[in-house]
Amino acid sequence: MNIKLKLEGYLKGGYPVFEEDIDMISELDFYDELIDLISNSEEEAIDLASKHFTADYLIDEVAILEQKGFKFLETEGSVFLNGPFIEELNGVKIPLFRWIGAGFILEGPKETISNWMDNEGGIYKFNKGLFDDWKDDNDVWGLQDGCRYYLADANYDLEGFGDNGCIIDKEFLEKSFNN
Repeated sequence: MNIKLKLEGYLKGGYPVFEEDIDMISELDFYDELIDLISNSEEEAIDLASKHFTADYLIDEVAILEQKGFKFLETEGSVFLNGPFIEELNGVKIPLFRWIGAGFILEGPKETISNWMDNEGGIYKFNKGLFDDWKDDNDVWGLQDGCRYYLADANYDLEGFGDNGCIIDKEFLEKSFNN
């Protein structure tokens, strides 16, 4: 039996780290409008960028999830953006965001997920300590390695500094596990 869970991922300080992504962004049909909006109207810039931002979760980037049979089902809703600004990379003005976030719906075996749960009178509760122990036992540094964020097809990621995080949505997991 499989259980659905939601991961809440975020990226602070991400940018297009590959040369081809920088070129791709500068060729987007909405590029000039987005650059102009970031300079003049933060809210409108976020609205426009949100229409073109996507996210997904690459299970194979967190090997134990792939080995245990977890599957990425979908990104919940849209990608959340905050704090747009412009930085020049290789002579190209790049739209950046101080914070990018998304919810990722995964499915995994109940047998594995039960290792992360406490049973309190027939009601299962997520136990972060048990989950951390499971991660340690399986050489998992974190879940964030699977999170991917894209403006059109240009991948935003970290290189050197910033913060890329991912946590389990406790309430979503408990509801899914107990139903």
